[in-house]
Amino acid sequence: MQPDLRLKVDGTLYGGWQDIRIRRSIEQIAGTFELGVTERWSGQGTPRPIRPGAECQVLIDGKPVITGYVDDVNISYDANSHTVSVSGRDKTGDLVDSTAIEFGFPNFTILDVAKRLCQPFGIVVSAETDVGGKFSTYKQNPGDSVFAALDGAAKIRGVMLMSDGNGGLVIARAGTTRLPALLATGDNILACSASFSHKDRFSEYTVTSQQELEDGQTYTDGLFLKATSKDSIITRYRPLTVIADKLNDLKSTQERADYERNVRYAKSQQFQYSVQGWKYDDANLWPINCLVAVKDDFLGLDADLLITGVDLLLNDSGTRTELTLMPREGFDLLPLPEEGDTWPTL
Repeated sequence: MQPDLRLKVDGTLYGGWQDIRIRRSIEQIAGTFELGVTERWSGQGTPRPIRPGAECQVLIDGKPVITGYVDDVNISYDANSHTVSVSGRDKTGDLVDSTAIEFGFPNFTILDVAKRLCQPFGIVVSAETDVGGKFSTYKQNPGDSVFAALDGAAKIRGVMLMSDGNGGLVIARAGTTRLPALLATGDNILACSASFSHKDRFSEYTVTSQQELEDGQTYTDGLFLKATSKDSIITRYRPLTVIADKLNDLKSTQERADYERNVRYAKSQQFQYSVQGWKYDDANLWPINCLVAVKDDFLGLDADLLITGVDLLLNDSGTRTELTLMPREGFDLLPLPEEGDTWPTL
């Protein structure tokens, strides 16, 4: 049975959409939607009263997948028909567009500051993971967007920022939940595209860092840290040195080198699979930030991959889902050292 998609605007449900694209991704803070319909003149010729800026929800089988605002409405018509297209984003899209308010207070966690920054937008913030300790100091550039302010703190704590589909913001880490589903050649895979690149991979990664000086110490006192991580797949000589300030010890320096290797390995291979329908079983839409088993005989792939993006599509080709997959290591973020020595004016 084809899922029932409705756009809810001002309490009115609009259905019958013929062109649909719903996109959610762990690499974007807001889900997006694009809906379109072309209708023959019914004799009344009454347009759908949907206006840009209106609060809206995209509902699939009665459950919200996007809660936010209409961004754009486009209408065209001729003597025989009229076409309406509507697009918009989750509420969290405003965090990308809007400048952060000015405020400051000491000893906050990223959850604290996210709640403070999101409160004027009516966005509820929750955490699905340990958000780490309180910041002692943190610098932020005046004039940055709310997202930029939060993204800087998220990188330091090694977390991700995602929409929950209900108008809220979620602080999370790379998922470990494995779906009870299998993507398999000759079974449910309709089409595949994959990209592989060694352009940003190196044979070895060297991370260097200088510790903070204490009174009476100089950089001749062994405070220079260095660690190396090798990528055995890159057999030719391709070294990369990363300068990472304020690492505390050799262990954290080695972790930083391993992280650089792992992320570049993961992001060097991306997969997009197209499957029929929008659900991986009878009841559940394909989610983001979950692992799924892939057995692709053509690519020689047999692994669990992280779902980083989901596009729900309806057009002349029918109803299908396009899944973007990558190795989980690309999003298993490593907390970065705190920087700065004053509280920011955001």
